[in-house]
Amino acid sequence: MTHVAAQARVPKKGLIVFLVVAGVLLALGAASAVRGLVVARDTVEVVRVVDGNHVVVNADGEERTLTLAGVRSAIRNPEGLRVGPEYCMGEEAYAWLRDRLPQGATVRVDRSDEGAPEGEQSAVFTVAGKEVNVDMAKAGMAAPTGLGVSGDLEEQIAQANQQAQTAGGRNNGVGLYNRDETCTLGYQLYAAQTELEKVPTAPAANTVVEIDKKSVEYANALDAVRLVQQRIEGLDASSGDFTGLAYAPAKDRLLARANPVVDEGMQVLRDLNAQRNALAGG
Repeated sequence: MTHVAAQARVPKKGLIVFLVVAGVLLALGAASAVRGLVVARDTVEVVRVVDGNHVVVNADGEERTLTLAGVRSAIRNPEGLRVGPEYCMGEEAYAWLRDRLPQGATVRVDRSDEGAPEGEQSAVFTVAGKEVNVDMAKAGMAAPTGLGVSGDLEEQIAQANQQAQTAGGRNNGVGLYNRDETCTLGYQLYAAQTELEKVPTAPAANTVVEIDKKSVEYANALDAVRLVQQRIEGLDASSGDFTGLAYAPAKDRLLARANPVVDEGMQVLRDLNAQRNALAGG
């Protein structure tokens, strides 16, 4: 009787285990559907790097183009004839990625259905145990998107982006955040501030005419800084343009540099106006 009862309990225990495992699998499946996590892990051969965003690979004899997951670079500009933020560091990003993923190299890819055009896939590329996507963000060659990667990897890319903002000499940043690169938003702010600093704040003479002349000259230089400041204030990673995506993470740092300059400049104009009013009233 005892033996029969024991046999009856075995299927019940097995059913419980089955339900637990099934529940875990369903939860993981739901998470993957929401987050766009890995749908395949392969070892592939690099055919060629197209630009800073796309790589053609050979997977089991089939060529396919994969988009880098979790990051996005600017458009290539091989002739250097195009201008604008959409092209900032685009050619450099291409060269950087090509050096890390040379033709014929064998690499591991974790592919996802998220973060790529419909019908295509994105991927995290791993070489020698290091994720190329993370290193690309750390070098300032790509901006974080959060698409096609796990939460942990998204956080790693965000941290790498923060490092790119403060790396380099004098904390200038590197790549997209290097204020010595003329296409970057940091350079535009720095250049406008430098021009403002060249304008003396005192009029050539203590007369209404000279004060008005100085006020106009100084206001024009200050307006150039204010225009960059307004552009920074409007940064939005969800705007769809590359400028918003690239510089929204650096918004607070950029405003911390722009705001004091604008505040000081406005005080200079107020002081000039008070000086003028005192003379005009006299």
